[in-house]
Amino acid sequence: MHVRHTRFHARFGTWLVVMLALACASTPDTDPSEERSVLAGSAVQNVLILPINVTTTTPPDLEPHLPRVWEGLEDYLGLHGMRLRTVNYQVTRQFWLGSIKKVRERPGGKDAGFDAAMKELIRKLAFHAEFDTVLVPTVFIAQAPIEEKSAHWDGVEREVSVVANSLAGKAVAETVPLEGLAPAATLHMAVYDGEGNKIQEGRGGIDLLIEVRVKHNPYGPGDDPVFRFMPRSDPFADPEHVREGIAIALSPFLPALLPPHEEEAETPGN
Repeated sequence: MHVRHTRFHARFGTWLVVMLALACASTPDTDPSEERSVLAGSAVQNVLILPINVTTTTPPDLEPHLPRVWEGLEDYLGLHGMRLRTVNYQVTRQFWLGSIKKVRERPGGKDAGFDAAMKELIRKLAFHAEFDTVLVPTVFIAQAPIEEKSAHWDGVEREVSVVANSLAGKAVAETVPLEGLAPAATLHMAVYDGEGNKIQEGRGGIDLLIEVRVKHNPYGPGDDPVFRFMPRSDPFADPEHVREGIAIALSPFLPALLPPHEEEAETPGN
């Protein structure tokens, strides 16, 4: 018995994140350093983190959950002792579109890509903020292969949540292997130095966006259960899942930190 995912996959497929094409935009006069988030920490590593998905369009089902990823990033970078700054979303968005336009108008720049535009953006931002590292976070929808009861993608494994309409249905679901592709949230992190040169990029899975609903009627005309992918109401609820995705996406630029409960267990005297 295989999970049928075509309908749900098609729904999410129209929302996959794509990089913005060339668009005309004027450079605003607003100082992007007016909106900042500062964490206490070492001044050795001044990190500018751009707003999440400032270079992309965000799938509607991801939009409400981005603040949890942002909080996770602030916490994780703060634990690494970094002085963290960010800039206004709308202003940075305009700067980004202007950067794309500028690099593609240069001689031979017709096919200039993401890194070239990012280098131009970082050059602009350097007039408004001090930093030696720039982080560019993007949350998008990936397709996670499901085998048995788990999905594996971008360095993580997540158990598929199964909801049944009866005890009998749940019992049947536990004996049936699940196979298919499921929409899942992934964090992409690109790291640049203060001159706009890329240091690294990585991806870390966060969580599945769906659960499996099992409808089973043992007294009906057929007793085969029906499996359907359905959206989860809060796929970013587990902070350790968010943290794990962040750690994978930023490694090896930053060494992975243990989950909070493991760190406490290793603290002398505990």
